[in-house]
Order: sequence, then structure tokens, then C-alpha cells
Amino acid sequence: MGKAKNEWQDTEYVLGWFGKGIKQARSVYHDYIEKGVSMGKRPGLTGGGLVRSVGGWFNLMEMRRAEVFVKGDERILGEGDFVERMLKESGEAFERKSFLKSQGRDLDKLAAHRR
Repeated sequence: MGKAKNEWQDTEYVLGWFGKGIKQARSVYHDYIEKGVSMGKRPGLTGGGLVRSVGGWFNLMEMRRAEVFVKGDERILGEGDFVERMLKESGEAFERKSFLKSQGRDLDKLAAHRR
């Protein structure tokens, strides 16, 4: 909404679908997002790109049991290569995050360990 700039985001293109002027477009976009959020969680839009790309939760769990790890991020829909590129371009330490996640480490476990 104008507070951060990311080179990989095409803000003008996206907002162009919502209005001619930047102020109007942001307002209409905000309303659009708010309306979507009020619809709640919908099964067809959950699970992120990773779950969909491997054919569902069952397949993902089978792959993990076989120690086959696919790179993905629940915030980005797309195949592993696309997700990796987007995270790299956004400046996140993807390799470290991916390694820690594959080791079963997450914020909940870290917080529990610190208590």
C-alpha cells in the first residue's frame, strides 16, 4: 500500500486493474482485499503452492518420510524454482530457512526451548 518497495512487485500493473489514479486504486484494492479476507479460509485457496505442486498433503508427507524435501513457501504460489527465485530476489536467507525447516526447527520449538 505504498509503505515498502520491492523490485519484484509490479505495483503499477496490479493497481492499474483497480483504478486510474494511485489514491483511488489503493482504496479500491484495499476494499477488494478486505472483502476477500471477510470470506474466510477457503479450501481451494489454502495450502500454498508447495502442497498443490506435489499433489496434496498426503504426497507431501510421503516425500518428507522419504526425506525428499521440496523448496516452497506458503506465502508464494508456484513451483519450487519460482518460489526460490522470489525469495532470493526479496532478500530472504532462503537456504538457511529451508535447512532449518528440513531439520524440524520452527519458531514454536525455539520459543518452547527458551522457556
